[in-house]
Amino acid sequence: MSELKIIFPEPEVVVFGGKEIKIYPVKLRDFELYGKEAGALMAALDSLNAEQLLKYAASHSAGIKKVLSRTTSLSTWQSRRLESTVAVQLFVEVIRVNSSFFGQALPEMVRALSGALSSNA
Repeated sequence: MSELKIIFPEPEVVVFGGKEIKIYPVKLRDFELYGKEAGALMAALDSLNAEQLLKYAASHSAGIKKVLSRTTSLSTWQSRRLESTVAVQLFVEVIRVNSSFFGQALPEMVRALSGALSSNA
């Protein structure tokens, strides 16, 4: 049964700005965009500089909002109307939730791959 939770994970519900928002796992088609935006955010957070974070929010706003429309229950219209700083805050939640999804799936993938490799040997 745990395999089904990995293949079809349940979305996590977060309360954000007084509204319940579902966060879904990143789909394969969105990995490149998600990775690009998440990597840029991690670099901005690494500097722990408010100015860098504001620059990130301004320059990556469109990409973040696109990721949010694909990984949350927000529509494209709703995500486009978020303030950039609010979008970044919600994107941090998306990253947190998806790291949990990945954390659940990785051990299963390793077991599956090691089993496949040992049966081919």
